[in-house]
Amino acid sequence: MSARRLTLTIFVLLLVMCATAGAQDYSFSVPEMVLEVVPHADASATFKYTILFQNNAGAHPINVVDIGLPHRGYDIENMSATLNGETVYNISRSTYIDVGVEVPLVPQIEPGESGLVTFEATMPDMVYQDTTDPELASLRFTPTWWGSQYVTGTTELIIGVYLPDEIDLDRVVWQLGQEFQKVQLDDRKAVVWVFPETRVVEEHMVGVSFPKAWMERVVEMTAFGLAYKWWEESPNVRLIAGALMVVLFAVWFFRFTGGTGGCLFTPLIIVIPIAWGVSPALQLISIPVLILLLVFSERMIKAKRRTYLPPIESVAGGEIKRGLTAPEAAVILERPLGEVLTLVIFGLLSKGLVVMKEEDPLTVEVPEHFQTTRGERRKIAAELGTVIRGYEQPFLDSFMAEPGRPVPDLDLSKEMKNLITNVVDRMKGFDLERTKEYYESIVYRAWKEAQKVGEVEKRDEYVDHNIGWLMLAPPPRRRFHVWHSAGRGYTPRWAGGATASASGPEVGGRTSAGDVAASFSGWAERVSGRMASSMDPVSVGVRSGGVMNLSGVDKVGMDFLNSMAESNGSSGGGGGCACACAGCACACACAGGGR
Repeated sequence: MSARRLTLTIFVLLLVMCATAGAQDYSFSVPEMVLEVVPHADASATFKYTILFQNNAGAHPINVVDIGLPHRGYDIENMSATLNGETVYNISRSTYIDVGVEVPLVPQIEPGESGLVTFEATMPDMVYQDTTDPELASLRFTPTWWGSQYVTGTTELIIGVYLPDEIDLDRVVWQLGQEFQKVQLDDRKAVVWVFPETRVVEEHMVGVSFPKAWMERVVEMTAFGLAYKWWEESPNVRLIAGALMVVLFAVWFFRFTGGTGGCLFTPLIIVIPIAWGVSPALQLISIPVLILLLVFSERMIKAKRRTYLPPIESVAGGEIKRGLTAPEAAVILERPLGEVLTLVIFGLLSKGLVVMKEEDPLTVEVPEHFQTTRGERRKIAAELGTVIRGYEQPFLDSFMAEPGRPVPDLDLSKEMKNLITNVVDRMKGFDLERTKEYYESIVYRAWKEAQKVGEVEKRDEYVDHNIGWLMLAPPPRRRFHVWHSAGRGYTPRWAGGATASASGPEVGGRTSAGDVAASFSGWAERVSGRMASSMDPVSVGVRSGGVMNLSGVDKVGMDFLNSMAESNGSSGGGGGCACACAGCACACACAGGGR
């Protein structure tokens, strides 16, 4: 073999050896582990581990062991450790798990060798008031564990809690469904849990309650405090809750803003979950706050949907806007949109611009002689002695476009929006409040005149000509009901057979609820109700779905991003823990999966 080939071979072998050494990882078994716990009168507890490690052949040397602890209130000065009986030093905060320490092993446990490690620590605030019995104290914990990728085989795990001799063992009770054995020793008593063939790759939570008379103090725990402790020590629960809260926050935000404010939502949805992750208390408080926001937001949206009149350039002390029709006056008075649409349809019916084909659901048809252009339609109407209003033309076009379709099933949102915006334009420069009072007075006078008419025929004629204004009265149905209950119910001349059943009982007879429902007012109320199902300010487009419109914020944000874009374009261990809590409804924050 040449020197050159020999050199190359040695180089390759060195690479293989380096690669093999770099690929080594921790791999060990824990044949035996004993955890002895001694609670003290000041509510602290001492934890002493005795752990037999067996390092697997070919594995990384065990040069450090991570031990999980129950909480962050530990003091490293109160800890000690040994390896095969020899003291080890330099215990420090673990860099591998969140709550725990690392114990360096000198000398390290080589592959194929075993080592006996002891670790002892005294932890404050471990014994709590038992929430199920005021005379008992509670101690709950789990031994440390390690990542399943590191641990092979099974472990005989023994856990013992030592209690003073004066304690009556009959009053010591177990928690969490893990029964223990009670042992009487020379100078003290103990309860013991034995797990003969287990794997120390997950928690083994155990708990015990015992009489507290011998103790100087216990950690007090209220029901709320217990719940908060569970919340704080349950990161997975907080993570799931946080995801749901983000969804609810998004629903609330876009409901409240009517789908606007995306530029503001983006940073909020980043910052808020981070704040929740940092502060479990803030996240917990945010839950009821978010629920209240959703409830009040829905109430505000519902209240806002009752109003739809856009801002009007009204002049206080100005003139009254006269000459509006009943549907236009209904817009000024902000009557429900279903009622406004009903007035429009009744107006078309009364003028013969449409005829009713079906009563329920209301279906109308444009007569053949009006099925032409808007200009021709207006001329024909004038020859017949009637007038087609500008806002009525789009409705006629829609009825012509879909003949035979019930009115409640038609999409008349554009037509309604056109009516509302036209009314707003016509109100510019006039006094809105005085105009409202003027049309309310017209409605009042219309009913006053109608009630003066004694002859039924003349009254019906008067109502036919003023049906729109009469229906604008605050409760128009009640007034029509009075006539109906007197046996002289009103039926519009244009209604045909639609309200033929509304003739009412004989004079002096008793009016039933069915009679009233069959009257013109009952029929009109049903018609208006069906219109309302598809007529709300949001669907019509005169009101956003939210309470606050943040489209301005979106515009500013987009302008800023555009300017930025233009500017850029031009410039070219060991895991696990011990845990204590009160009663039987507590969980433990543990760091698992270490070395």
